[in-house]
Amino acid sequence: MSRISNMDKISLAYWFPILEATRVPVPKTEWWNTDADFWPWADGQASETATTFMQDLRLRAERWGYPLFLRTGHTSAKHSWRDSCFVESEDKLKRNVWELIEFSLMQILDLPLDVWVIRELLDLDVRFSAFWENMPISQERRFFIKGGSVLCEHPYWPPDAFENVANVAENWRQLLEEMNASPIPPNLKTDSEHVSAHFDGAWSLDWARHKDGTWYAIDMAPMEVSYHWPGCPNGH
Repeated sequence: MSRISNMDKISLAYWFPILEATRVPVPKTEWWNTDADFWPWADGQASETATTFMQDLRLRAERWGYPLFLRTGHTSAKHSWRDSCFVESEDKLKRNVWELIEFSLMQILDLPLDVWVIRELLDLDVRFSAFWENMPISQERRFFIKGGSVLCEHPYWPPDAFENVANVAENWRQLLEEMNASPIPPNLKTDSEHVSAHFDGAWSLDWARHKDGTWYAIDMAPMEVSYHWPGCPNGH
């Protein structure tokens, strides 16, 4: 039996079906595979397969309705927000697709573009916005899990994330401190342990708080490729 690489495990196509089967709250999600060749677009050339992909994506997006959350299996390029994962309307769709493609191709190791995802745009507990396209910053929590247990957990956003960034509120430190100090329900630990029992190895599991108080499991990755807060003994 061949081993699955960490790159493969990063893909939503790997972890989301397992996560969804645990029945913890998750955003409504549709994902699919494509063999579209996007490289010609990067060179300003036509690509028949990429054009066919866009036609299919427009139909899927129309069924979902706008605004929607768009990502690949490996990234949402969320710091670019309005130019990447947040698709406000149909006329912005191709621009957002290109941003995700360009971001993926510019990484040291090209991120795969064979899986694409449309997700429910959750109405999260947003406290402020930051980065180039005013990405909403909401209350999130990252749990590190292994073998049915929680190894540690941290607020998702550390202060260092907002040092010297554009479009952030002047009082962001206070807002962040208040957000990170907000209590989390005990069931997040229990639910994280439940999720961990369904996965081999150590993982990060990210939760985000909806305005109605529900916490949704929104992302996962192998622990060794996930950010730890400095000083945590489970860090790298």
